[in-house]
Amino acid sequence: MEENALHILLADDEPIVQHTLGQYLRRAGYSVTIVRDGQEAIEALDADAFDLAFVDIRMPRLDGLAVLEHVQQTQPQLPIVLISGHGTMECVIEALRKGAADFLTKPVRLGEMDAVIEKCLQVRKMREDNRHLHETIRGIQVLAGLKEKRHTFVGESKSSQALRQLVAQSVEGGCEAILITGETGTGKEVVAREIHLQGSSYSKPFIAVSCPALPDSLAESELFGHQKGAFTGAVEDRAGYFELADGGTLFLDEVADLSPAVQAKLLRVLETRSLRRIGGAKEITVNVRVVAATNMPLQTMISTGRFRSDLFYRLSVFPIHLAPLRERREDIIPLAEHFLVRFQAQRVGREWTLSQAARDALYCYDFPGNARELSNVIERAAILATSGEILPAHLGLPQPAAALPADTAGATDGGGERAAFLQALEEARWNRRKAATMLDMPYSTFRYKLKLMGIDA
Repeated sequence: MEENALHILLADDEPIVQHTLGQYLRRAGYSVTIVRDGQEAIEALDADAFDLAFVDIRMPRLDGLAVLEHVQQTQPQLPIVLISGHGTMECVIEALRKGAADFLTKPVRLGEMDAVIEKCLQVRKMREDNRHLHETIRGIQVLAGLKEKRHTFVGESKSSQALRQLVAQSVEGGCEAILITGETGTGKEVVAREIHLQGSSYSKPFIAVSCPALPDSLAESELFGHQKGAFTGAVEDRAGYFELADGGTLFLDEVADLSPAVQAKLLRVLETRSLRRIGGAKEITVNVRVVAATNMPLQTMISTGRFRSDLFYRLSVFPIHLAPLRERREDIIPLAEHFLVRFQAQRVGREWTLSQAARDALYCYDFPGNARELSNVIERAAILATSGEILPAHLGLPQPAAALPADTAGATDGGGERAAFLQALEEARWNRRKAATMLDMPYSTFRYKLKLMGIDA
């Protein structure tokens, strides 16, 4: 048998059709299984793998449309060609509407059958090519994932250190529902990707979904999929994001924007780990880690009825809160340098450095847009700094003195922090690195605060 030969099911109750078409297909080199009615057709389809099925509409026990409906629920990719001795236009339209790949009338013209088989071979080749392409892409993703796994969060603050520990614990514990909260721009998707990359499923898909971008009318279809004909415009079966992320991670950004109806269905999927496409009857099991994120106060939304309390508790099995950048200033300069290196990689042959004055200005700014704003500030500054050295004027930020943190401003007036710094320096015999260690503070932060306090060390 040829390598590209099809395994064909022929379902017809007329012996003459069985003999004529069966013999013709076998002589053409195809593997053929012949059954006499719809019930036998379903049993054969469930027991063996076929590439194509020719099914008569009028048969004993179960008719061809019942067989077609069964296949649509169990093997939607299998092409079914219906055959009828009464080929009215209404019958053809009904068959195609229910998902038939084609329609032939009796007596079957062998040329038309050959054309249908040729089309099936082309479709199978396209699927094989797509499968090989997906395997290649998956291999690239694995290599990229291995490379990315060597990286971790940028930051030296206690908050960043605690965050690394939380991520590791969520991965080690195999948690399948994680809720990340924090202001806009704090890096919630970065954390979600880190959780994915550190887990054993890092080579599997990571699907990021912006919930506010999902129209209410399409949100359910986008998340859970739909069957062909489920609604106007559903011209083919389509898997939703949950199915696409199977085995990996689904990141739901700004989950609070989902409508109550979608929240209810999301809750069911989280509880049962299975879903049903719109218009479908088959339960589809999914193995997905769901990482949700929001910058909204969900507890307040629960009290006003805008977010389901049961969904909140299901999502927040392992909550992670990201502190704003103004509360972890030790991370500002390391992040700025990270963004600068990333920008330099996009501009081969160009290099930039942050002047000390620019570092001071960055450290003292509150960054209401958090890391996202910092990234934009650095990119803009690099574009403006044609000499290669980034100065405060290139940043476009308020003057450092206007944005001094409260604790630092107090220290410059002889507050408790200034006294602590001086005491640590004296005990360390004015060794700055040793003094920073004594205060359990990153050296870069210690040095900036010394400068802002006017302590010459």
